[in-house]
Amino acid sequence: MEHKFQNKSKFALLTFNNAYVDLSSEAFQLSDGTWAMPGVPVRDLGIWKEWIGSIRMERLREANLVLFVEEPSDNPEILDAVHNRLSDDLSLLFSLLHLRSGIECESANLLCGSSQQGVPEIRQMGQLPAFFQTKGYRLTPITQEWLEDATALRAGATAMAADKADFRRVIRGLNTLLASLKQTGQDRLHQFVRSLEALILPDVGKTKNQFTHRCQTFAGALKDTRLVLQEAFDMRSDTEHLHEWYEAAQNYPANRREDVCWQRTRQIEQLACDAYSRLLRSTALRERFRTDANNSGFLEAPRRRKMLHLGETPRHHAGASHSEIRPIEESDSLTAEPLARFSRDTGWKGMFGFLAIRSEASLRLPRKWICRTSPVTLAAMSFAFYTRGISHSSI
Repeated sequence: MEHKFQNKSKFALLTFNNAYVDLSSEAFQLSDGTWAMPGVPVRDLGIWKEWIGSIRMERLREANLVLFVEEPSDNPEILDAVHNRLSDDLSLLFSLLHLRSGIECESANLLCGSSQQGVPEIRQMGQLPAFFQTKGYRLTPITQEWLEDATALRAGATAMAADKADFRRVIRGLNTLLASLKQTGQDRLHQFVRSLEALILPDVGKTKNQFTHRCQTFAGALKDTRLVLQEAFDMRSDTEHLHEWYEAAQNYPANRREDVCWQRTRQIEQLACDAYSRLLRSTALRERFRTDANNSGFLEAPRRRKMLHLGETPRHHAGASHSEIRPIEESDSLTAEPLARFSRDTGWKGMFGFLAIRSEASLRLPRKWICRTSPVTLAAMSFAFYTRGISHSSI
């Protein structure tokens, strides 16, 4: 394909080789103006051979997804901070795409250049670091919705970077999470847990109990959830002290311990990625984590209030159902719909709406049946289930 470059501009390209995608065969623009293309937007790549060499040129020719940004410039011949900014934005977008599990890409390259009289020239080219998937992952294609979500996450990360003195703890946690996605083995789980510790603000000597307790804010508060979090933290501790991580899985048959460790890794990976995605998408939620003082106030707030803040974001779960060990299930996690509806309503109407949603989600009752059921009967059934759930909660 070919793109008509501006007469005088600076641009950056992010190319994916052998990426698994489910995208239009035609170029399209994302909401922030970034172009998504099925190939490098230059018909004759031979014009770049002098700058990048024949091997790199072939790699570009084989790219099956390209993200492209361009902006006009009065001095396109100068390699400057504009090129750096455009390149850094695409590099960050590439990293944040991996906050959803399942992306597969052979390699990715980042290029920046300039256009003079509509002729593009490459000034820099480099290969981006590889991200890895946790054993047992499910392959998922990159979609337009996925790309759009990544641009929203990048906007949140950019907003925090503009005020890094306040957000330093969350920024360090996010950097730890992104670094962990480039690691393999048990070190991967170790770093996922550390990234969550940045959000839960644990006290010295109380990290395990507070990790188990406070992470349920993001995962849901049930007995099985606590067990998963406790085991994941024990595996993190074994890794920290250079022990084999399956020592924390001694309660399982010997032939299943490694599978348990990998499942815990997938669960904590999804939990960490979901927690940071919620923060990056929501300006209001980010404010709750702006400083340690803000974070402490959020963590000490009543559970319902924390749920309302978290309910402002899209629904995700922290589960991974790749083995027989029971995961943190979708029904156990916080969801946006009931929280948002509960916050809009007040009094008996609000309470009935909340109980109806709990009945539909937790009791598995059909929505039509709920609508025809007496509020008193429904309230009694929901209250019985809800109080049983509260008794399992440590928050």
